[in-house]
Amino acid sequence: MYRILIVDDEKIERQGIGFLIEMENGEYEIFEAANGKEALKVLSSQQVDILLTDIKMPHMDGLDLCKNIREKGYDFPIVIFSGYSDFNFAQEAIRYGVSDYVLKPVDPEVFHDTLQKVQKTVELQKNNEQCREKENNYLNQYFLQSYIYSGNPEIFKMAEEMLNVEEWNKWRCAIMVETGDSMFDAAEETLPQVIRGELHRNFYYLNLNARQSLLLFSDVYCDYLLVARQIYVILKREYRSEFYLSVSRKFDGYSCLPQVLGQLEQQMEEKFYHPDIHVFSEEDERKTLDKEVEDSKLMQKISEDISRKDVKQLWHHFECLKEKYQGNSQFSAMYIKFVFSNVIQELFQEEQFRGERKLEKEIERLYNCNTMSEILEVSAENIQLYEEFINRSMSDSRDEVAMVKNYIYQHYDEDLSLEVLAEKVYLSSGYLSFIFKKETGMNLNRFIRVLRMEKAKELLCSTNMKVAQVSEKVGFANVSYFCRSFREYYGSSPESYRKGNGDDEEDSADI
Repeated sequence: MYRILIVDDEKIERQGIGFLIEMENGEYEIFEAANGKEALKVLSSQQVDILLTDIKMPHMDGLDLCKNIREKGYDFPIVIFSGYSDFNFAQEAIRYGVSDYVLKPVDPEVFHDTLQKVQKTVELQKNNEQCREKENNYLNQYFLQSYIYSGNPEIFKMAEEMLNVEEWNKWRCAIMVETGDSMFDAAEETLPQVIRGELHRNFYYLNLNARQSLLLFSDVYCDYLLVARQIYVILKREYRSEFYLSVSRKFDGYSCLPQVLGQLEQQMEEKFYHPDIHVFSEEDERKTLDKEVEDSKLMQKISEDISRKDVKQLWHHFECLKEKYQGNSQFSAMYIKFVFSNVIQELFQEEQFRGERKLEKEIERLYNCNTMSEILEVSAENIQLYEEFINRSMSDSRDEVAMVKNYIYQHYDEDLSLEVLAEKVYLSSGYLSFIFKKETGMNLNRFIRVLRMEKAKELLCSTNMKVAQVSEKVGFANVSYFCRSFREYYGSSPESYRKGNGDDEEDSADI
């Protein structure tokens, strides 16, 4: 589709040019203006690919129009039509970047050749613009992903020197989407369009790895929990994969992004304990932990914390329980003792911890307490001892993490999932995810991606393998996704990296 603006003070002349355009092959949308001033009004509201203008017109002639257009930054091709074969006109027109000068009456063959030439110019401009946009997007994803994972302000400074990063400061909420399979390697290009088509809301899409992607939103006044639920419905209808979504708290500015990612990953861990729930958020937890909430809800949270050995969350939920009962006279002392004795009993569900101490003795201590502060002291003491036990037992977990890492090193070319890796060390998916992140500082999906990228780099630099072969060798089933992932990770295409320069090229020829 070409959008063409015809400017001529004679209507019959505009219609004649319009007729010649309609005789051409292709699709065209034609706009008309009677002089330069009218043309500028059209340009202020319409996107135009080609301008065809007469020279002699009232109010603003063709040359003044060309001058105004270039001063305003428009760079589309301009063709001037005039009955005056004056060389001075043509010379003046060249100063304003006019593509061609055609005499009236217009010869249809000359017009055809001229239009064909400027259409090629338009196509070249569009291709160059697409390449620039594509390159900027790759660089933006490269710097953004590096910053999110590292939190290094120097990365932001480098991005600022090369890109317009104003958008980074406009984001106010993030939604992580995770799947149980490597779905994003096939749907990475189409998925954002699918979501936008129905959500009718702008967002920036950042693919983290084959199983995780991030959606960044700018709207301040928005219920993002509702948005996430809408996204889940869209994805379930369009794709066969199992989806889980994690909604961040509202944040202000790019500097929050690394902490936001950590929050999203922690919330995503809930899926191991609530597989029937598919959207997780801090807001949901706040509602769940409202002061009027039933004790069973809090105890369920505490039980989950103990099962995944998440001491940080255990202390948090204990404080919620403490806040509910401390200074609250509507509950009897016996009932409060019963509630906190349940916390101690949950701690003793851990067999090895139970082997070190006697549950009956601790329950008896608690029921012999005379004040609320004594009840809290006994409960907190048991949690503290449990935390010390966990810290001691984490050394055993290092062996399991090492086994998982070794398996990944040997099988990174296969489709690795958390469930498969958990089976290898006889752990639950949730617990393996927890101890792996605690031990290595990154989640399993990111660890696998980093390893695959490093192996790909080695193969590109030390072998003559084609890009497609390298892709397969490091576990990517989709070559296009491998190339995009490589560029997002290293900032250049696989072939450019191999040649040792930063000029991105299309890799398809070597695939």
